[in-house]
Amino acid sequence: MYNIRREILAALAAIATGLILWRAAMAVAKLVGGDATAFLAFPLSVMLPALAFGFLVTLRDLASDEGALMQLGAIIHLLLILALPGFALYLALGFPVVFLVVELFEVHMPKRLRDMLKRGVLR
Repeated sequence: MYNIRREILAALAAIATGLILWRAAMAVAKLVGGDATAFLAFPLSVMLPALAFGFLVTLRDLASDEGALMQLGAIIHLLLILALPGFALYLALGFPVVFLVVELFEVHMPKRLRDMLKRGVLR
């Protein structure tokens, strides 16, 4: 069974928490300034990716190392969606690119380098 290292997941969770708090603070600041758009969009633009992030972080014991790498790629992609609100739609539409990158990593990366990177990220 393959899992992402707990230290990496903890760091990614801390980053996600910071991004969520930052987006909430920005939404409230804009609301106080008279613009309710960011506040009204908060459930779909922040909470939905945050819930997907939470689901992916709690997945354990994946059957393949490729699945664990796809899990990590999707987590990082969700962090980008949270961090870049102006590009969130384009990033959400680009989710298949994450899986393509993992496939290219598995097929075209030299075996020695690929195994070294996997040992650093997966356990």
